Amino acid sequence: MKAFARVLSVALALCGTTVAQAQFQNGGFEQGDLSGWTIGGGTNPGLAGTPPFTAASIQINGATPGPASVVGAIVDPRAPDIVLARIGQHTAKVNDEGTGALVTTLKQTVQITAADIDPDDGLPHVRFAYAPVMDDPGHQPHEQPYFYVAIRRVSDNSVLFEKIAYSGQPDANFLTGTGNWKYLPFQDVDAVLPADAVGESIELTVIAADCSLGGHAGYVYVDGFGSAPLPPAAGAAGPKVPVPMLPRQGLVLLAGALLLAGGLAMRRAT
Repeated sequence: MKAFARVLSVALALCGTTVAQAQFQNGGFEQGDLSGWTIGGGTNPGLAGTPPFTAASIQINGATPGPASVVGAIVDPRAPDIVLARIGQHTAKVNDEGTGALVTTLKQTVQITAADIDPDDGLPHVRFAYAPVMDDPGHQPHEQPYFYVAIRRVSDNSVLFEKIAYSGQPDANFLTGTGNWKYLPFQDVDAVLPADAVGESIELTVIAADCSLGGHAGYVYVDGFGSAPLPPAAGAAGPKVPVPMLPRQGLVLLAGALLLAGGLAMRRAT
């Protein structure tokens, strides 16, 4: 009977477990829209300076929001190896395949809490995935389509994570899509924040831009904003980060299996 009680307590504990998530509203875009996110943009006059570019290189003229949407299980004809949606049923698409030197920004500010601390290292994490798709016309680097993703602490504007690359950037390991298009398969980000980020607000920024000359497009898919480890991408050999806790339905099935195992153990003991 004691063995059965132990099995039951483990099963009940598993059923009560929840997955830690940063307080992103609609972080997985499963509402089917961009609720909770701020869309901005303008036009791209080109990146300032020379490579390597940084956030300080980004220039945006005007303030007209660029194109942004939510997609489901589609095939991107320019990057057919990208499996959509990345997580769940929906993924955000920042900017699009249209031209016009457009820039689109996607932003959300959230507060990091103790629920975002990963028990493996005792530090808060922010996790998400991105996949840029950009035409490569072979312009000068500052004229090319580009993407940018970053996490900043609001209180002092310090950068906690950032990535910027222009289309065809030699060290960015872009793959060749159809025609002159270049892309990256989904890149899973696990941004480990400092311990003192708990209680602070952070701003998540995604930017995608057409070329500054107006004739070539660039966009980026993003998904899975939160603190839980991301599930492996479809078709991947294995996860890049630990697999998250099972959903509640799976936990119920697991609990049932544990109860059955406990019952069998009791029968063998009698």
